[in-house]
Amino acid sequence: MRLPGSILQGILACAALTILRIYLGLVFLVSAWSKLADSYTPELTRLLEGAAHPFYQEFARRVMLPRVALFAMLIAWSELLVGTTLVLGLLTRISAALALLLAVNFMFAEGGWFWTASSSYAAFAVVALALLIGAAGRTLGLDAFLAKRWPRSPFW
Repeated sequence: MRLPGSILQGILACAALTILRIYLGLVFLVSAWSKLADSYTPELTRLLEGAAHPFYQEFARRVMLPRVALFAMLIAWSELLVGTTLVLGLLTRISAALALLLAVNFMFAEGGWFWTASSSYAAFAVVALALLIGAAGRTLGLDAFLAKRWPRSPFW
């Protein structure tokens, strides 16, 4: 029995989103682990002091640097939360939105743009956007159970 092309294409799209979701989740878990194991404050301070984009320099200088220890802790725990929820496929759209926010912030702090070839954060942001749009937690994720219970919710 052969599946129609549109059904097969849907299955492959779901599989691709699932692979991307788990991959991005693992990236955030590894990143969080290193930040929680060692103090991330000195590294974040160096990153923010050398922020490349002028519009981001002002934000870093006025908002983040005076509270760098707090932001270091928030970033590490946010990455842990995002990584865990993406791997589990739980509240995937919310997690992907937070992943997008984290990736864009790091990209701007490092001086990258979306078209910069060396910007892995730009790639992470695009993957997060695909997960946000694609309901990626409904395949091999806990969002499938939530979608059965609350089918009209935009969060999964």
